[in-house]
Amino acid sequence: MKRFGFLNRRKNLILKSLILFSLIFYASASYAQSPVNFSGEWTQDNAKSDAFYKEFNVKCVIAQTPQSITLTYTFYDKGAKQVTSHVTSFTLDGKETVKEEYGGINRESAGWSPDKKILTTKSTRTVGKDVYGSTVTYTLSDNGLVLTVQTTDINPLGLSVKQIFNKKQ
Repeated sequence: MKRFGFLNRRKNLILKSLILFSLIFYASASYAQSPVNFSGEWTQDNAKSDAFYKEFNVKCVIAQTPQSITLTYTFYDKGAKQVTSHVTSFTLDGKETVKEEYGGINRESAGWSPDKKILTTKSTRTVGKDVYGSTVTYTLSDNGLVLTVQTTDINPLGLSVKQIFNKKQ
């Protein structure tokens, strides 16, 4: 009888070791998952977006590498005349960048959700004791053709604007 007890303990130990190894392997495989790639040309869907930017036709061009993302937003009036353009770049290592310019301090960071499907950027500007800025989340549809951009002011009383973009084919 002792002999069978010993074998059961040994089988249990082997089974527990296999389960533990499987969990570690699964966790490392999910951690190594590649982030979604937002690269491309995007056009705002005014019918599905919040009203805040509806008087403009908004185009967004995104260039993404494993290390960085650059977003170029261009606003056009209804006559297709360019009104303004804004370029923003973030490193994708999760580290905050700090720049002093024009009498203030700018802080920027970008980070991935655990499943690497949602990118969240944060940009703030501090001038004296005043801090301004926003948090922006970028989410891509499963088919990769619809980009949702949710911009939220860091001030709790500030605006929150949702923009829906369709990928240029």
